[in-house]
Amino acid sequence: MTTYEIYNAFKQEFDMVGIIQTKKYFEAAEKLKFVSPANDYKTMVVLGLAYPKRIIKSTTNKLYASFYTFGKDYHLVLKDRIKKVMNNIPIEYELGVDNHPYNERLAAELSGIGYFAKNQLIINPEFGSYFFLGIVFLNIDLEETKSSPIIENCGDCRICIEVCPTNALSDFGYNYNKCISYYNQTKKVLTDKEINTNYCLFGCDICQLVCPKNINIKSFIHPEFELTGKEGVDIVDLFSLSDKNFAEKYNGMSYLWKGKTILMRNALTILLRQKSTNYNTLISNSILKFEMPWYKETATKILKKLEVIKKESI
Repeated sequence: MTTYEIYNAFKQEFDMVGIIQTKKYFEAAEKLKFVSPANDYKTMVVLGLAYPKRIIKSTTNKLYASFYTFGKDYHLVLKDRIKKVMNNIPIEYELGVDNHPYNERLAAELSGIGYFAKNQLIINPEFGSYFFLGIVFLNIDLEETKSSPIIENCGDCRICIEVCPTNALSDFGYNYNKCISYYNQTKKVLTDKEINTNYCLFGCDICQLVCPKNINIKSFIHPEFELTGKEGVDIVDLFSLSDKNFAEKYNGMSYLWKGKTILMRNALTILLRQKSTNYNTLISNSILKFEMPWYKETATKILKKLEVIKKESI
């Protein structure tokens, strides 16, 4: 099959398609000291699928993750679309979506899908940063599709750096340990500062929401990303349903991939922010039930603060 045929096959399923030689990726990764396992595939196809900006605020009984989690789990969506294309292409391949040892953002920049921005995301001229990335390695030689580099960049803009509440972004790069989206997906005891700055059940949207490059971009909803009704997580479900029953009720949502307990821990920070003491008994029971030290310590710390708030309100 020709480059044109394969490119168009993927373009039927994805909003962005870029084709590069695999060796170009490995050469760039080596220069950046990013370690990727070697493979013998000759071509790398980089894919982007857009998702829409939809803000739904947490309430006193339902909490929401970052809006990239809305709709069906994007890992499954991208993998299904890739497999749909490759079912009609008799070529050996390997795919990756998010959880794999290759640097998708580096590949996206090399392929011309977008440029690497100060908020550490890839920005595309048409879709901003609101899109998911996936890669496919093909065991065939194809021409590269990138005709010229994207010369657009962030310029002197520092908005994302200035508004990041944890100073994870700076003119000198990115401190992932300070990033809300990093630490609220990490199984760890949260510090007081992390507790006070977290506002989301899972992930963070701040640096995307303030980015000028995300104004006046294309926005539409692929069928898989239509709202399912499971975007809002019931607080009672978090603290009362078993892991199995919770996973069954909220099946297909990408915020599940780190498990229910990490959502419980993050929910506690939001309850403290709301000064909501309605769930203190459920929280207390969860501390006795769940063995993970990182959960028990964080929950105990937050429950003490909620109990003080409850006494002061009487």
